[in-house]
Amino acid sequence: MRFMQTAAAAAIASAFFCGSAFAASPTVTLYGIVNTGLTYTHQKTAPGKSTDTVQMDSGNYLGSRFGLKGEEKITDTTSVGFILENGFSSDTGTGSDDNRIFGREASLYAKNTNFGTLRFGRLTQLSGSTGSSSIMGGKFSALSTGGGIVYGHNAVFAGKFGRFDNVINYSTPTWNGFDLHLQYSGGIDMKSETPTGRENTGSTTRNGAIGARYMKGAFSTIGVVDTYHYANTQDDAGYTANLSVAYDFNVAKVFLAGQYFKDMRYLGKAAINDTVSGASVFGNSTAKDGWGINLGATAPAFGGKFYAAVGYMDADHSDDTAGKLKRYTVSLGYDYSLSKRTLVYAGAGYMHDKYDDFAATTVGSAYNYGVTAGLVHKF
Repeated sequence: MRFMQTAAAAAIASAFFCGSAFAASPTVTLYGIVNTGLTYTHQKTAPGKSTDTVQMDSGNYLGSRFGLKGEEKITDTTSVGFILENGFSSDTGTGSDDNRIFGREASLYAKNTNFGTLRFGRLTQLSGSTGSSSIMGGKFSALSTGGGIVYGHNAVFAGKFGRFDNVINYSTPTWNGFDLHLQYSGGIDMKSETPTGRENTGSTTRNGAIGARYMKGAFSTIGVVDTYHYANTQDDAGYTANLSVAYDFNVAKVFLAGQYFKDMRYLGKAAINDTVSGASVFGNSTAKDGWGINLGATAPAFGGKFYAAVGYMDADHSDDTAGKLKRYTVSLGYDYSLSKRTLVYAGAGYMHDKYDDFAATTVGSAYNYGVTAGLVHKF
């Protein structure tokens, strides 16, 4: 098996680097985004209990970050490059992504115009929202995965929607609007699973995914199927099947996205908030089955852009014990560019959870709503 893997890698490398050899001067770019805003949130988490919060936030529109990226042209058809990207909180100066120095992305890639692109390293999962390896992001739904109190499709979908360690990613060239994507991680979070975790064994959580896009003219469709093999367990692997269609009517672009999930422990970035989700009754220790749907639209308005989305999720415990969750979300947003590098934004969101048949909890429902506004500067 190791010989076959080595031979395959050698064949791919040979295909990538064939062509007229020459060296071009590499280019290295420093870039980044700083996003700071204010958010008001009201949460009702149990009968008769609620909290109101006003706080400064970072990344409610775009994640604050800085990075380095570089690329060198090796032949007339092949380039090699890298991306090193750090995430941070602009309100406190602390690091994000579990304080990894390049937690948002640390990748090396080889790109050939005839054969596609190979990427290696810490990358966004295929169904994530940002990064060089994600194919969904803002193309999959009106608000992508949202930010803070403004909910995207991940609030009603299952999945990590984040970054994975030890990723191998391959993307084909685009043929008449169509491209195909394959991705595998032999250990999605080695920092938390070390020292006992070892790549490509049952001691680590592994992820595999396949996705395809067709984007031509006003119409686009994106599909992704991914699976999670959980660490240190004989439980069934979890998987999701995702599909989105969109059409640009010029006056507005409309998105419809749906997901079916089976044996999934993760209920999206917003959904795994234990406070909102009711005392962890739907936390990451239990497998869930269900489905979600998200409908949204974007439209130019008053010199900026308007965003709107509604979502619904229906989930229950995979082991057939009593436990059901129904979730409803509504989100609105608006941004306005002050210049090529600076914009202002505002948004509002509402999430309502309804729980049924939980003998161990008194939480029958929980809801969360609020508003946010802020400033983004890109460099």
